Amino acid sequence: MTSHRKGSERLVRRVSHLKCAGDRLPAIAPSQSALHGLPMYPYTRYSLDLLTQNYTRGQLQFHHLDLRNVSLEGIKLPFVEFIDCNLSGLNLSGAFMPGGVFTHSLFRKSKLNWANLIGSDFFRADLSAVQMSRALLSGAKLTGANFQGATLKETVLSGSDLRGANLKRANLRGANLSYANLQGADLRDADLTDTDLDGANLIGAMMPDNTYIDYRFDLLPAGAD
Repeated sequence: MTSHRKGSERLVRRVSHLKCAGDRLPAIAPSQSALHGLPMYPYTRYSLDLLTQNYTRGQLQFHHLDLRNVSLEGIKLPFVEFIDCNLSGLNLSGAFMPGGVFTHSLFRKSKLNWANLIGSDFFRADLSAVQMSRALLSGAKLTGANFQGATLKETVLSGSDLRGANLKRANLRGANLSYANLQGADLRDADLTDTDLDGANLIGAMMPDNTYIDYRFDLLPAGAD
């Protein structure tokens, strides 16, 4: 009993010490991984010069960077990997980044107009309110990506994987979604005017008029059995 009591007292002192030490630590912005129940990491603020310098030296993979509101307009970074990074407000208009990996990264209100992102991986990335008009995303992996309120006018998404993507209120006017996989995607209130959906897989997708396509290829009202 005595040894058990002493062990408990040591544990209480240790926890109290950690709580006090934690009060002095700087605030850590939550990463996208934390939003999905994964470990939380601090972001490292990066400059354009440091990014291009390390990329030129052969570094392709970057984790937990903070590049908010930086201008990378027209930059050439093929096959770069930004994993769990904060890229909100970033200007990547006209960027050349085919084969890039951007899993779990934040792109809220970023500009990617005319960007070449062919074959890129945006698995569960947050692209809400992004401007991505006329960007090239053919063959891209966009599974579970959040495009809510995004502008994707005349964007090339042919053959892309958009399973479970959130495209609510997205502007897809004139976009090319031919042969894209949109199973389970949410297209409610999206603008599909002149959108090319030839050969696209829309099974289980929620359509702009709140209907969805079931496995028998019937158009059913949302909530129907």
